[in-house]
Amino acid sequence: MRSDNIEKILTEVRGRVGIITLNDPERLNPMSNEMQREKMDQIRKWNEDDSVGAVVITGAGRGFCSGADISKFEAAVQQGLNSVPLLPADMEWLDLVRGSKPIICAVNGVAVGLGVTFTLPCDLRVASTEARFSFRFAGIGLTPEYGSTHFLPHLVGLGKTMEFMLTARFVEAQEALDAGLVNYVYRPEDLLDSAVGLAGQIAENPDWQLRKIKRLVHENYLERDVSIVVRHERETFREAQGTEAHREALVAFRERRKPNFHPGQSAP
Repeated sequence: MRSDNIEKILTEVRGRVGIITLNDPERLNPMSNEMQREKMDQIRKWNEDDSVGAVVITGAGRGFCSGADISKFEAAVQQGLNSVPLLPADMEWLDLVRGSKPIICAVNGVAVGLGVTFTLPCDLRVASTEARFSFRFAGIGLTPEYGSTHFLPHLVGLGKTMEFMLTARFVEAQEALDAGLVNYVYRPEDLLDSAVGLAGQIAENPDWQLRKIKRLVHENYLERDVSIVVRHERETFREAQGTEAHREALVAFRERRKPNFHPGQSAP
């Protein structure tokens, strides 16, 4: 295990899993420009690190992320909408996540506004029983962002999307699980270890294949022409057959053992 501290985030690596902890606990971890930039830079760093196979994002203290820093909104209104820089562009985050190693968001407490929308394009979301979610935009006179009006209907359906966004109410962890917003709910004391265990299970698989699966899903899940979907899958399948990971899997099958896709590296 190794760890280091950065100004707005904490980082740690357990086995093949990188952990980012949003680190402004007294304010429930609002997403400042600095925090967003450090988070994105760290993910890019781990994307180039062969020893890290998956990433977990969680929050310090009682909250996961209380949304964008509202003081910046007030300054923008008082000084002019173009005078205060916004967070890094929505598409920069979406493009990074879609091409990244798998990312799991471990929501340990309140997740409001941007604090929930930035998790939607990530690969999995898990929650503590104490987690609460709110698409708070209408309640503060704003509208949703970060691709949330695209991703949320595919996670929870149109009806629940409209309910969550139009009411701006808080959604408890069990309701989020029932709706499909999160994959699992854990006791608070088990959340991070469970998320890391799940990420570790993913990270055992070969990186090239994981990224290609993500790309296929993002390319195909809105494609109406199934022939195009099949062509994408067939082309990638043929590429996968030529990889070292596939050859290792065949040898492991013949030798009746588990494939070792990352020789010389420790598991989480």
